Amino acid sequence: MKPKLLLCLALVLSGGFATQCTYGYEVEYQINHTNLTNDFSFLQISAARIHYTNNETVFFTVIVTPKVKQQSEHFEGHLGISDSHGFIAATLVEAKARSKSIAFQFLVSAKYLETSEFKIEEIAGEFASPTDYCFNLKEFADEK
Repeated sequence: MKPKLLLCLALVLSGGFATQCTYGYEVEYQINHTNLTNDFSFLQISAARIHYTNNETVFFTVIVTPKVKQQSEHFEGHLGISDSHGFIAATLVEAKARSKSIAFQFLVSAKYLETSEFKIEEIAGEFASPTDYCFNLKEFADEK
């Protein structure tokens, strides 16, 4: 065999190349008022409208109270802003620790509520597949 081919085979078989872990699947739950109460009681979603002069906004608070096997540091919040023309921006929302829960808080202009969403991603461990809990902002913004 040729020396270069032998070297390549030796590197591949010995694990000489850096590898990156990829998830085999991702579980995503679409949250609505019904399943929030029945199936995802560890989540609380509230919204308050704030009326500025020309730009009505909505202040969201999403509280996660981890179950016994869940750990608060395994949750991340992701906000995706869109309008009728498509995607505008995405950002990570930092969690604030509370006594037995964590809270995600963010402010969104009312004109982007219809097509924007918030996602809580739970990653149970380094090699675990993530579980996402997503909801459309409009559905929860109209609460009183």
